[in-house]
Amino acid sequence: MSENSAFKKFRPVDYDPLVDSLFVSIPNRRYEYSIMVGNDLILDFGKLPGREEIGIVGFELLDASKKFGIDKHLLKNIKRLHAEITITEKLIKLVISLVIVQHRKEKERSKVLEAANLGLPP
Repeated sequence: MSENSAFKKFRPVDYDPLVDSLFVSIPNRRYEYSIMVGNDLILDFGKLPGREEIGIVGFELLDASKKFGIDKHLLKNIKRLHAEITITEKLIKLVISLVIVQHRKEKERSKVLEAANLGLPP
């Protein structure tokens, strides 16, 4: 089975509490297009600096506070974020971990989202 894993230290991170959307992107990318995956994930595709091939350059996670089970205001101050996106012939998988500060203590939250691959190349 062919597999394409896009692992980057995504930055900047932007959270919009009005629509509960967490947007993460690679700096200095050249955006080309977006694809909706399931009902809650949008993958952004484009080119990285110095590269000509198209790849994942960012993503948007909808209903983010509900997915992580935390208040919206806490997502405005993410201290660290780690994301890994894997695309296989049958599946698109996002593994995301973030660290927030609540009451002066760091708390880590993780989430795994999976959706059927309905046409993205592995």
